[in-house]
Amino acid sequence: MKEKKKIDRAVLKRIAAFILPYKVPLCLVMLAGVAAALCNVLIPDRIQAIADRIQAGLSGEPDFPAITREALIAGGIVALLFVFSLIFNRRMEHYAQQIGGNLRLALNRKLDRIALIEYDRVSAGDLIARMTADADNVATAISKSIGPLFQNAALFVGALLLMFLRCPPLALCVVVLVFLGAWASALAARRAMPMQQAQRQSLERMNAGIDEALSGHLVIKAFHGEKDVTEAFRQVNDRYSAELKKGQFIQKLLNPVMALVNNLSYVLICLVGAWLMFREGSGVTIGTLTAFILFAKMLATPVTFFAGIMSQLTVSYVSAAKIVELLDLPEMEDKGSALPENVRGEVVFDQVRFGYREGQEIIHGFSAKVSPGMKVAIVGPTGAGKSTLVNLLMRFYEVCSGSIRIDGRDIREISRRDLHNTLGMVLQETFLFTGSLRDNLRCFSGEASEEQLQDAVRRCGLEYLVNSLPDGLDTVLSEQTGVSGGQKQLITIARAMLRDPPILILDEATSSVDTRTEMLIQQALDELSRGRTSFVIAHRLSTIVNADLIFVLKDGDIIQTGTHRQLLAEDGLYAELYASQFSPA
Repeated sequence: MKEKKKIDRAVLKRIAAFILPYKVPLCLVMLAGVAAALCNVLIPDRIQAIADRIQAGLSGEPDFPAITREALIAGGIVALLFVFSLIFNRRMEHYAQQIGGNLRLALNRKLDRIALIEYDRVSAGDLIARMTADADNVATAISKSIGPLFQNAALFVGALLLMFLRCPPLALCVVVLVFLGAWASALAARRAMPMQQAQRQSLERMNAGIDEALSGHLVIKAFHGEKDVTEAFRQVNDRYSAELKKGQFIQKLLNPVMALVNNLSYVLICLVGAWLMFREGSGVTIGTLTAFILFAKMLATPVTFFAGIMSQLTVSYVSAAKIVELLDLPEMEDKGSALPENVRGEVVFDQVRFGYREGQEIIHGFSAKVSPGMKVAIVGPTGAGKSTLVNLLMRFYEVCSGSIRIDGRDIREISRRDLHNTLGMVLQETFLFTGSLRDNLRCFSGEASEEQLQDAVRRCGLEYLVNSLPDGLDTVLSEQTGVSGGQKQLITIARAMLRDPPILILDEATSSVDTRTEMLIQQALDELSRGRTSFVIAHRLSTIVNADLIFVLKDGDIIQTGTHRQLLAEDGLYAELYASQFSPA
């Protein structure tokens, strides 16, 4: 239990850091809420004064000026109540949404800094839920729970105080019944807490399933898997619905219980009030009964709020804990100095060892030296560690032991930003951002001139695509644009050309294009890589026959090194791979 409290405090402290910048305006808004509550408390008191003057007029001369004066005072209080309530509700929601927006911004910035290995452990659906639903839950807690807390507390204390000042016996009757209802509501809210957590977990599973189905919709269609996917979704959805129904049923008991208590309190006020009215010296009047009925109704509001706040805060705390958990994930450090402007491009792998999980090593003491300007090809069967080596060179992941050096400097001593500016990369999986073709080509290369852009388009054979688009380079790309997979790959290659980096990394860069386009790209890549250090990962060995050096990997180790001709002459794994692609069946 002690550990749980400690964790609770840590989560609240982290979330409070987002609220503290707004402490002054929030305090002013809460003061407006307290003022609205006090105005609310004064209304039954003024109604009692009006009712008592009307009762006095029934047995004598009615005092219309006094009744009018009391009515005007009541009207003024109602006007103030409206003004203070408007200020409280609008500004509280405004600041709550600003805090929620800041949470989403912080989470978005965090996603840019999280170590990439963490993305392998958290589903996309879970990340989306934390940035949207969880941030909204925290904002809702501020506007609907924490904000109104002081307002309802002021309303509760003020109503109790006036009730006991007017008539302690009647006040006691109301308090007993209201607190009985509050106890029942709190019990229901406590039962709902574990259900809220179960709902959150089911929602995560459902979001993850939806994300997976949308991402893999082509595979689902190709294999006629719609029925299986629908059935899997139905099971998750049914479970979420069942848990939601349980939680909602218990939560919805709150209003009927409090309505029953209110109605019983009205009846009890009338019975006890009538008995007191006929007793000498009780001081209970028709105005007193009227005021107490209003007080009883008023008192139910904060009591219902206090009974139900735990359920809302439980949901919000679960969301806050998820947010803090994401904010506390390890980040990719970007410490280090800059590389010199004239990078020669020498790359040395020195006894590099790496594994994505502890005890499961993939790269076993990899060592190699690449001289400046060399074109190095990395080949091998699937799972040999080819893409892993590139990820380590880009510092997407850190080596477990050993080192990778560029121009004699360990890349861990170089800032990631400077390192990535030195390396140009074309991935196997193409990705285009929302925007025009021009924006996608100049993505992260804003300083590239129009001449450089046109040159990259020409060298990558994109002129036909540009001419076929309705607005040329300014055409906004979308699913309806009709850009093929090969053309997307050409765009990503042109994007890398515009970066003009001293070191190139091509991870299956021609895997999505036809033979003719492959030849066109190969010519452009040969021209681009001239005088630069380049690493080419390829399964299609026709693209690397002119490489200066070929590393053949198997199970994380270099088992062969040499040129294309040398490796064919050795009659080893490379020769087997080459024969499997080019020898007749």
